[in-house]
Amino acid sequence: MAEGFVLLIIGMVTVFAFLQLMVAIMNLSAKFFIKFADRTPEPQPAPAASIDLTPVAVAIAAVKARIR
Repeated sequence: MAEGFVLLIIGMVTVFAFLQLMVAIMNLSAKFFIKFADRTPEPQPAPAASIDLTPVAVAIAAVKARIR
């Protein structure tokens, strides 16, 4: 029974230490990326693609006419 408690404590300490390490690394990376955010270019909006929707409109009209 004592071995079970020892394994329980070791496991919980390991998980807690890993989570603390992960939070610290995430905070450091956030500070890093905030510091160098001005070096990245602003994203440009993608040009609007001209899509011909006539076939889609014809298909929708055909379905509506078939339903009625």
